Amino acid sequence: MGQPQSKPRFLQPGDHIYCEREGGLYDHHGIYVGDDMVIHLQGKAKKLEPLPECRKCKDKRVQNGEIAKVCIDCFLRGEKPRIYDYGVPLNEFRFRKRGTCCPHHSKPPHEVISAATYFLEGASFGHYDMFNNNCENFAVYCKTGCADGYQIVGFLEKGSLATAAVAASLGGPPGIVLCAASMAIYGTSKVVTGLNRHN
Repeated sequence: MGQPQSKPRFLQPGDHIYCEREGGLYDHHGIYVGDDMVIHLQGKAKKLEPLPECRKCKDKRVQNGEIAKVCIDCFLRGEKPRIYDYGVPLNEFRFRKRGTCCPHHSKPPHEVISAATYFLEGASFGHYDMFNNNCENFAVYCKTGCADGYQIVGFLEKGSLATAAVAASLGGPPGIVLCAASMAIYGTSKVVTGLNRHN
């Protein structure tokens, strides 16, 4: 079952947006805050890189540790913006591509922008970690107050299903055990990261 067709719409302040990186290998996420600007969490390596010259946002951009506010052009890097959906019914969510939607409902736009700005102004969201504290976790947290992330879960599901298929072809169930174990480890590490965020 494919992703349902939705009517295209213009970006609104408070939208969680994402775009492809590395030719579709993964997606990068941020919060559109209006005035053509996006607040996002970036990795430590990106934090050390100076922001590229940009006439559009040079006077409006802010970088505070691993949180940055840049214009939408710098965020997208030539890719197409996509809007992350919230309040997706579970029976639909199961079939959607991971990292494109969430079953939780979003806060009102002004609260989403306030949360993103709060972290930009110096509150710690924690250091970037691809598995536990990434750009999707940041954007979902700003939208819902819960730092769920589904893109990495999608990668784990694919890897675990492939492992389970190989194990089954060899005549044994270890892949199913590995699948459950990897999801349990991921879930535990997310709880620890969440606790650290509030300390």
